Amino acid sequence: MTAQPHEWPTRIRATGLRSTRQRVATLESLEQMPHATAEELLQQVRLSLPKITIQSIYTVVQSLVDVGLIRKLEFGPTAARFEIQHADNHHHVHCRHCGRIEDVPCQHGSAPCMTPATTHGMVIDTADVVYHGACTQCLEDIAATTAPGTHPVSA
Repeated sequence: MTAQPHEWPTRIRATGLRSTRQRVATLESLEQMPHATAEELLQQVRLSLPKITIQSIYTVVQSLVDVGLIRKLEFGPTAARFEIQHADNHHHVHCRHCGRIEDVPCQHGSAPCMTPATTHGMVIDTADVVYHGACTQCLEDIAATTAPGTHPVSA
């Protein structure tokens, strides 16, 4: 469920944080571009707050992660990505070539959707699943550059 723009200040304050223009603009940007990097958020937020810095974006997203309004996604050595936290227990599919990320529903519905062989005394409430692979566009691009009789274009 996506919050309406006028709901963000209320939802931010409900977490104990102050509702600032930077936080509201960041959440509104994430509604428009889920799975955004901090750099992508910076460009989007600058449309309404032209003087915001990358350090401010990092501070804002960390504060929103800390209170559970957004989720930080890390897929190996690439830049972290962010999305609005939803209570829908979804997972992600990630293309290793172009970095595209899409949501996929959990096969089991409620969290946690998987149970480890041992919990080491912890109560498990969430299981994050990421499917890594190659999207069809990247597979087509790879096939086109390696097909017999083709010669990759030199830069």
